[in-house]
This record gives sequence, C-alpha cells and structure tokens, in this order.
Amino acid sequence: MADWSQLPQDLLHLIAKRLKTRIDLFRLRSICSSWRSSIALPPKQHRHTPIPTTDDSKFTLSLDLSEHTVYLIESQQQGSPPKRWLVKVFQDQHGRMHLLDPLSRSKVVGFDNLLLDLREFKVFELCQEHVLHRTATYGAHEPRRSQVVEVDKVALMGVGPENNDFALVTPHRDGGGLAFFNSRIQQWITIGSHPATSTCIAVTHFEGKFYAVDTKGRTISIDQFLDSKVVTNLGSDAYMKYLVEAGGELLVVEAYLPFPNAEGSIGSESYRGLCIDYFEVFKLNKEGDKWVKVNSLGDWVLFLGVYSSFSVLASELPGCKGNCIVVTQPRWKEFNLDGHDTYVVELESGRSEPLENYPDFSKLLFPGDMGTSSA
Repeated sequence: MADWSQLPQDLLHLIAKRLKTRIDLFRLRSICSSWRSSIALPPKQHRHTPIPTTDDSKFTLSLDLSEHTVYLIESQQQGSPPKRWLVKVFQDQHGRMHLLDPLSRSKVVGFDNLLLDLREFKVFELCQEHVLHRTATYGAHEPRRSQVVEVDKVALMGVGPENNDFALVTPHRDGGGLAFFNSRIQQWITIGSHPATSTCIAVTHFEGKFYAVDTKGRTISIDQFLDSKVVTNLGSDAYMKYLVEAGGELLVVEAYLPFPNAEGSIGSESYRGLCIDYFEVFKLNKEGDKWVKVNSLGDWVLFLGVYSSFSVLASELPGCKGNCIVVTQPRWKEFNLDGHDTYVVELESGRSEPLENYPDFSKLLFPGDMGTSSA
C-alpha cells in the first residue's frame, strides 16, 4: 500500500493550488503531519476596504468588509447515523471563529471560538456572504468610542490573475444607485445610469458578473470593467426579490404580499406571521438577457436570508423535502426590530408554516447537538 505521507512536495503543492475553498485546504492539511507542515495555512479572509472618511470634531466614518461562510456539516461518529447541519461561520480579526444563524447575522449562543475536528466531521462549503459595516468613531480626543451604525449586503468576486484582488457592488445609501469598489485601484464609483441601479434591492455575482434587480424587476448585469447589459424587465410589484444560484442557474425569487397596501402594516404589532402570500421563481436564460418562469424547483431547497441566499439539494438534507423555500423575516415589536422568524414554504401546495412545524428543517438550522468544542 502506498505511503501517501511521502507524496512529493511539488505534487502536493499542485493539488493544493487546485482546491477552491479554504475548508478543502484545511481538510488536505489534516491528512497527516507531513502534509500539514508542507502546506501553508490559507490566508485569513477578513478584508478591510477604505472609503472617503468624514472626519471632524464629532466623528470619523470608516468601512469594514467581513466575510461569512455557509457550510453543510456532517457528523462521522461511528455506530450512529450521520447528522447534518447548516451553519454560518465568521472569523473575526483576532482569528476567533463564531457560529451564526445561516439566514441572518445573529450569533448562536454557546459556540464562540468554534473548533471543529475535521476527522469527526465532513464539511462542505455552500456559499460566501459579504457584509459591509459602516462604523462611526466619536470623540476628538482619546479614548474614542466606535459604533457600527449601518450594515449593507454586498456582492463580491475575485479579480486579477490569481483572484488576489476583488471587486464588489452594494446598493448606494446616499442618493441611490450602486456603489462599485475595486481593490486594485482603491476607488469607489457610483453606477446610476439604469433604473435597476437606482432602486436596487438585491445584488449577487454569477459567472463573472454582478447582477442587480430593483423593486419593479428591472435587472442589469455588470462586469468588473463596468460594462453593463440589461435583462428583460419582469415588470412586477413584488414586495421583495431575492437572487440565488441553484444547480448552476441564476434564479430570481419574487415574494408577494397577501393583500394590497400590506407593506404599511409590516413592522406593526397588528400584523403577525409570514407577511408573504406566495412566491414566483424565474431563471436567467443561457443568453443572460431574459427571465424564464420556473414552475418547480425539483429537488432543490432555497434558503432566503437577510444578507445572502443559497440552495441545497433536499437529498443532501435528511428528512427534508424538495421544491421548498426556507425564508427568514424580521420580527417587529412596536416598530423596532426584535429578531427574525423563519418559515418553510412548499411551492407545490402553497403551504407555509413556522420553521418549528418542520422538525427536520429545524434541526438542520439549529445545531444544538452538533458536538463541537469551544474554548
């Protein structure tokens, strides 16, 4: 039998260069001590980007870009059937790992400084989520205090020969449009020449391009050189839209309110439960210029979160059924945000119920028995 620990280092390095995710590099390093010493740790993925700052005697504005990764984790304990969980992991500036709700940014209690033994768990990376934190630092003299005042969703993709640099787009808070940033030139550019950029509510990246969709379903694609292409207008008044990839295709999911003018009731204590009546799903055609109606998701399950969305095959999720949408929504108390509620929607029947009414989905999203160690 071959002794894999004696694999030539040049061949080992070629294998490592072909791995696309950090978790795959960690798994490769975990094979044996010689591989661990030969393969460098992947760089930390906590990036910082500058913006023009407002600096006066009262406060300074700065911007920080953080990266969260969604994983499907499977236990490998002998003598018991495998269990699976969906988790979102965030590594802070000090290298500590934190477990977050996969559909929001809420921390999962009891899992700070997360440690996973890759010999006991199989870990599959599903997607990455990028979030911008706008921080205000107050006071003219030391000590100064900082406070995160705004959080924005971001679409990000690697650029350059080795993807060492990155470009991102995010809805522009000041005056509408999209804000574009390229780390190579360290410059922000406002994109506002198309209606889809002026009232944008969802952004993502797909096959080397950014996509932005607005409240009316107007969609535009933008590459890293700011060349744009218009996608056929959906012409809808759906309350919310989500962009998500499933099976190598880009989908837009439209969420419709249960009654006219319901938007004014959202956030009040007079309206409870899922404030969405039904969903419609469209996919981008191969030419990238038209949305095509999708009648069934087949075996796919869509997870629609606050800052990102992702998809998983139901066959990968024990006890869960396909052609479903799992969506999280803000919970309001006296017009103030008071957490989030999650619902499961079956597209074929139109049935929608709170997450707790679907035990298999609920266990998947709340890893109370994951058996991780924390320090």
